[in-house]
Amino acid sequence: MRFPLMVFCLVISSSLLNAQQKNFQKGNEVETYQELNFSIKDSILLEEKSVTGKKIDSLGPNFSKKKRFIPYFKSMNEVTVKDYKLMFLDGSEKTVDTSLSLEREYSFNFLRKDYFEFLTFPNMGEAFNKLGYNFHDQSLTPQMGARVKHFSYFEKEDIPYYEVPSAYTELFFKSTFQQGQFLDTSLAINTSPKFNVAVSFRGFRSLGKYLASLGRSRQFRISSQYQTYNKRYRLRLHQTTQSLENQVNGGLNRDSVYFFENAPNYVLADENGQAILDENGNQQIVFYDGFLDRNRLDTQIDADNLLEGKRYFMEHKYQMIPVSKDTTAYKMSIGYSLSYEKKKYKYEHSFANLYFYGKYDNNISDSTSFDNIENKLFLQINNKSLGELDLNLYHIKWGYHLGQDDYEKDTLLSNSINAHQLAAQLKWQKDIFGTSSRIMAYQSMKKKYATRSIKIETEKNISDKTNIIATYNYRSQPLNFNFYLLQSDFKKYNWENSDLSNQDFSTLSFALNHKKIGSLQGEWNSIKNFTFFNNTTPEFDLNRKFSAEVFQLSSRLDYFKLRMDQRFDFGKFTLANNIQFQKVNQQGDPQGTIDDPIALNVPKWLLRSTFMLTSSIFNKALFFQSGLTFVYFTDYFADQYNPLIAEFVTQNSTSIGNYPRVDFFFNAKIQSSRVFIKLENISAPIKHLINIDAPYNYYSSPFVPYRDFSVRFGLIWNFFD
Repeated sequence: MRFPLMVFCLVISSSLLNAQQKNFQKGNEVETYQELNFSIKDSILLEEKSVTGKKIDSLGPNFSKKKRFIPYFKSMNEVTVKDYKLMFLDGSEKTVDTSLSLEREYSFNFLRKDYFEFLTFPNMGEAFNKLGYNFHDQSLTPQMGARVKHFSYFEKEDIPYYEVPSAYTELFFKSTFQQGQFLDTSLAINTSPKFNVAVSFRGFRSLGKYLASLGRSRQFRISSQYQTYNKRYRLRLHQTTQSLENQVNGGLNRDSVYFFENAPNYVLADENGQAILDENGNQQIVFYDGFLDRNRLDTQIDADNLLEGKRYFMEHKYQMIPVSKDTTAYKMSIGYSLSYEKKKYKYEHSFANLYFYGKYDNNISDSTSFDNIENKLFLQINNKSLGELDLNLYHIKWGYHLGQDDYEKDTLLSNSINAHQLAAQLKWQKDIFGTSSRIMAYQSMKKKYATRSIKIETEKNISDKTNIIATYNYRSQPLNFNFYLLQSDFKKYNWENSDLSNQDFSTLSFALNHKKIGSLQGEWNSIKNFTFFNNTTPEFDLNRKFSAEVFQLSSRLDYFKLRMDQRFDFGKFTLANNIQFQKVNQQGDPQGTIDDPIALNVPKWLLRSTFMLTSSIFNKALFFQSGLTFVYFTDYFADQYNPLIAEFVTQNSTSIGNYPRVDFFFNAKIQSSRVFIKLENISAPIKHLINIDAPYNYYSSPFVPYRDFSVRFGLIWNFFD
């Protein structure tokens, strides 16, 4: 703990001394280099001019030696934080955010995004259970299994490409749960206005409070972008190396569940589990707070699962047909991209038991490898009358291989899947009578592992403050390869399901947004052939054994979701609310008289409310926000995590929820550094101060407790040099 504390003190003291020399600006104002006390050389190209001062195209008909291009740069006073840009493959851009806001508070976590529909496991880097679903935002192509391990995995769409006026560094630090730290840092530099390179590393180690819950990761990313002065040609490259490792314990066993819920007071019981009564006929209560030390609680297993991945990516883009000879805008672009990725998932269990049923050896070592090669040709047309048109052609090749090729070969037809696919994608966007219309269509050419998709979206600004978005989305897509084929040393975890049908999703959604009032979002999903992992463990064996099988519904499934986001500002005070209502309807009798099991479970209500004070002290040198966040969801049959296959499994026997959780936070900003302090689940000790007999009943998944009360802190420090 000495190093984090030293860093924390250094940030506070040094930043305050520098900040007090100035009257620091308000949080919503744009920060310039001078305001941030920078001394740098600008290298961002604003536009290109000829020696005569006229803008021309270096490849246009009027180009000559007498009219050569010279770069024009912004002056030091003109450059702001907004000139530090991050660009992504989908065409989106964002700027470096040095603000201190409620959105930043919600995203100051391991995934660095809002956890509203996620339920974290007790240790950092473990699984994330789902409190809601977004079926229309999934990958169009089949993926490797072990989807739980991919929550924090960097896909190619997650890698940013930078454009910065000076060397830029971001340092993200946060404390973990015993014996470890979390660090996410990036360094980006433009060696010239044309060329940028960025290097990033994210890693953590956290021992955790429960047995066999150690987590650690190492994720290295390097990206580069080159573009000519006239922006006709652009090259993007990136490479990633990722390793995500966890000890997995399968949750608490039956006795430990009891001691967890009843610590420090529990009922004394005999060998048969019957309460022992005193002479007055009352249950004998034992006071013992030793079980508040969570590593005293026994767990189901002690195993390890690991996901490793490497990816190499390259994209070329060339623009043609300039709009005019006095601009760098073009009517047409062509390009090519290549992505090669190799992943490996391993599950190792040195001292196996009967938890996963069936035949097993003392030393279990299941492994799965996955290779993916994607070639993409694209054409982009930008025309006033036609709009923006993108045409993409894909050739995709998959290789899915299982490591247990010598195990019970007679039970399976194969131990690998090798396939390839040709596909075409069309995107179109145009403003028609003040309404923005967007269409996306995707069609595979080959029948095997084919995807069909169409998305139609319209957006209309009703007023300066209000807009509405309506969307229809249909997708027929294959499953991840874990559903099709699996082999394990555990006998019941062997299957081949080559005859599974595509899942069909039809989604109608809308969003009504108002700048002051908030937003209202709703969607209705109709799903055919919904496929899931179903828990087949008999009820009397729950929390002793775990069995799962692949199940595809024969009935239709309807999923409805309605969400309202509100924010009210009262001077220095803010009240922000997120309220979500959900309902699932499965054709037939949902009480179980139909043959199909209940396939999808979500809480009916999901609530989050934050009350916050925002102010400044030390002559506006330190800007801070402090408040409470209240989270609540109604009880429901949450999915159970299966660490063997690294997937969540549907169950309908054990419910969790109906526990109000409160977090306290204090966040401060001093120049370009931000400090975050959070008291997580402060409601647990408060509840027991009021009633010492109150049970500990907070869970992330059946038999897996949520996080106890803990104090955590961290910082984000942006360097511009």
